[in-house]
Amino acid sequence: MERAALGQGAGAAEAMLDLLPELVNRFRVSDHVITYCNVAWAALYGTTPDRAVGTSLDSYLSSDEMLGLRSQLARLGPNSPLLTDTEPRERPGEVERWIEWADRYLHSDLEPQVLSIGRDVTARHQAELSLVESEARFRDLADKSSDIVWRISNDPVVRFDYLSPSVEHILGYTPAELVDDFALIDRITDGRAIELVTAASRGEAVPSRVDLRFRHADGSIVIGETSIRPIRDGMQGVTRDVTELRRLQAATAELAVRDPLTGLGNRRCFHTFLDAELERTARTGEPLAVAFVDLDGLKRVNDQLGHRAGDTVIKETGRRLRSAVAHADQVARLGGDEFAIVYEPMMVDSADLLRRLDEALAVPIDVSPDLAVDCTASIGQADTRDVGRRPEDLLAAADEAMYAVKRSRRSVVHRGA
Repeated sequence: MERAALGQGAGAAEAMLDLLPELVNRFRVSDHVITYCNVAWAALYGTTPDRAVGTSLDSYLSSDEMLGLRSQLARLGPNSPLLTDTEPRERPGEVERWIEWADRYLHSDLEPQVLSIGRDVTARHQAELSLVESEARFRDLADKSSDIVWRISNDPVVRFDYLSPSVEHILGYTPAELVDDFALIDRITDGRAIELVTAASRGEAVPSRVDLRFRHADGSIVIGETSIRPIRDGMQGVTRDVTELRRLQAATAELAVRDPLTGLGNRRCFHTFLDAELERTARTGEPLAVAFVDLDGLKRVNDQLGHRAGDTVIKETGRRLRSAVAHADQVARLGGDEFAIVYEPMMVDSADLLRRLDEALAVPIDVSPDLAVDCTASIGQADTRDVGRRPEDLLAAADEAMYAVKRSRRSVVHRGA
């Protein structure tokens, strides 16, 4: 079974995910069958990605992890698409490990899935537990932690009572610099850190976990996920560098509405854009049109030359469609060999759009240095002036127009034969 992690043509994305220390997997909501996992996830669970894909996630999880999974799935859905299980889950083994999971609900026309990102928080979990233990043990563990373990005292003035050595690696400042000049923390954050410290010093409630933005000594931005626990005359906690993880989560959100092969919007993105444009043009009174594009020869290319050549045809088709219209977000790949375009027919740059699309797609596509293939397209269009502004009517009319073009082309071929 292929490792189709994020859709067709996502090999580069998979390679990137395989380099990350975070644990990444994706599974179907209905039966928990794994549809993708990266190397780190497979290694933790004593398997390989190829063996894991197609099997049930339940067979790999500990009882604590299953508890967390059920809790997350009970809350995940279209209205709550991203949730973090704030309770680290124990992973029994030769070495006790604790994993924290963030789950994203992925809406699909076929079946909903969940993309999970886990990270080893063993050091942080142990450090947090140790904050209530003896000072000697606290410092011993904190000094060894890769996260920033810190403690702030309000007596006699607000100051850092302790900072672990890892602060220099993560923020570029030594513990001594921050201990000696507490105001430095205000200068290297967006002000949120001082707000929390001030609120806590007044006895006000503060969040137990929050993302803070720090400016590294070299000028770069570091996102630090910070857990906070009030203590007598102060507060203490752990700050972990989650900059890359937050970038990964942002990329995941982008992948939820983008076709990974062409970079165009996917079916979900298309419907969202169409609804917004119909609402906007209804207010202005302007007409709106939809064009459906279906490649006539993609199956033949795949059958005769392989799916790599077919991917090349799809990517080049997406590029040509994007070049033919005014704005990239007007074009979407609905799946397979089907594309769609939303446009305003009265706009100057929309004049003869269908003819320009037809001409652009009629040019042979190079699939290798010495081979080009013809892969023309059938294009159908529907206009709100003819079918109204109900999106389902507009789409059905465009679809029927496209198939009418396809049938007429087949008829010409048969008569010619």
